[in-house]
Amino acid sequence: MAVPGGYFVADGLDPRIVLLDEGLNPVRTMGREGEGPGEYRLPWHLSRADDRVLVHDSGNGRVTYLTLEGDFVASRRFPGLASGIAGHPELGLLVAGDAFPDHYLTRVSEQAHTAFGPIPAEWIVDPEDSDDSADKVQLPEDRVAVTPDGLVHVLDGDRLALVSYRPDGELVGIVFLPKEMQAREVKQNEEMIEALGGRDRVLSSPVVMSLTPLDDGRLLAGTTSAVTADGLVTRGRVLDLERLEAIPLVFGADVDRPWARAVRVDIDRLDRAVLNPMWTASLEAAPVRLVDRDR
Repeated sequence: MAVPGGYFVADGLDPRIVLLDEGLNPVRTMGREGEGPGEYRLPWHLSRADDRVLVHDSGNGRVTYLTLEGDFVASRRFPGLASGIAGHPELGLLVAGDAFPDHYLTRVSEQAHTAFGPIPAEWIVDPEDSDDSADKVQLPEDRVAVTPDGLVHVLDGDRLALVSYRPDGELVGIVFLPKEMQAREVKQNEEMIEALGGRDRVLSSPVVMSLTPLDDGRLLAGTTSAVTADGLVTRGRVLDLERLEAIPLVFGADVDRPWARAVRVDIDRLDRAVLNPMWTASLEAAPVRLVDRDR
């Protein structure tokens, strides 16, 4: 995740957070395995809220707050299982997960945990009507992000739709991802699930891996790799809600650039992508050119 002057890195396997400079050189390593202040178990997702870095520590069921220099500030536990976190200037910590069956998010504070972002009524499934067995465990797959205008956006992992709310909880709109993208990504995802033994053995296999706000108000939906007919790799879509556009984020797929199939992509200052090469513990940087909003 990009911050002024560098990047914070968490991979979920190492119980430490690493701060890199703009040249991707290590500057500082924070944390160790444990349950105490500044300690982690499975820190796998990072988010930024103003001058704080939020670390989603799924192993400890909490979010840890760091300064932009990496100093520990505080930690806050959340209920249930979580699939994403975001900080809001008015609402505070928002956690996407399963704490409230009829809401996407939990608003977490020291005083109480409250529901936020009601799921559209027509999308709520009664457990008795579901084909899934009652004892089957399925991890949540929704993502959450806050754009500079204060809107809260949830990427519904089941329906591949972006559901947006105002800070007062009012539903602003629902936008589905492009049909061709849905068909391709869902097909590839189903093939991977079957290769791993089927849904009875796979707890989670999200199509959208991340939802990140960009500096210009758009959103980056990071997806699993998809190879186009001309041999390029699509690593996500830049979502423009004003124009209702989903612009592919495309990289070359030749053998000299293995990072094109990166597990995760982050965009820094709209002109640079930082990528995690598949099956490696390393990072690469590449220039990107996003379509201008005012073209």
